Amino acid sequence: MESINLENDLTLSFEKLSHTIRLIVSKDNKELICRREKLRNLFAFTKLNKAHFFKGRLQLCKSDDKIAILFKNENIGTISAEGFKQSLNNLK
Repeated sequence: MESINLENDLTLSFEKLSHTIRLIVSKDNKELICRREKLRNLFAFTKLNKAHFFKGRLQLCKSDDKIAILFKNENIGTISAEGFKQSLNNLK
């Protein structure tokens, strides 16, 4: 499992499942929200210059080399696209 620390003691984790990747936002080891997606779709998202990914409570918004993590339409953290991509590469 890969993890990236966000603001306010939040963590974005990536859990590899049989056919998908589970993205998890947690605080103090308590899971707040998760989303499952295929690895190839996540890599395709990182290649776009500007994109909005997912609908619902957990959303990812990419602009140039930054990815904003949205929880209930509120920005809870911003990470580099390269760091996000590196975490995905580690799950291959």
